[in-house]
Amino acid sequence: MKEAKVETAPSPVRMDRDKLAGVDLPAGEPFIQPEAILEGSHRPRGDMLYMGEELILEVYEDEAATFAIDQPFPFDEYVLVLSGKLILTDAGGQVHEFAAGDSLVVPKGFTGTWEMLGNYREFIAVARDAYEKAFSAGEE
Repeated sequence: MKEAKVETAPSPVRMDRDKLAGVDLPAGEPFIQPEAILEGSHRPRGDMLYMGEELILEVYEDEAATFAIDQPFPFDEYVLVLSGKLILTDAGGQVHEFAAGDSLVVPKGFTGTWEMLGNYREFIAVARDAYEKAFSAGEE
């Protein structure tokens, strides 16, 4: 007798509320070069919430700090500020401020400064292929 093939359909994926709230986020590997840190320290925490075929979703948290973004940002990144404040100053000197609840897109190619105030935490979304390409480039 032939077994019936059961296909599973994709289902919605709930984001972990505790992780989004910053509960027990694991320490991450520092990825900002020490010479790019203008003020503060870089002690990232975070977790991958979803890795699909096309999309990566993460929660990221760090201490108050300011970083120089001298190399063009490697991909478009959606950001939802969950806590703290983000101040991006573009290469032209224009200041953009974002508080908890604000969302933005950091466009591919952005240069300037990235300043995080308070206990900064964000939810980010990035295209998987662009993310993997950017982070595998440093391994070669």
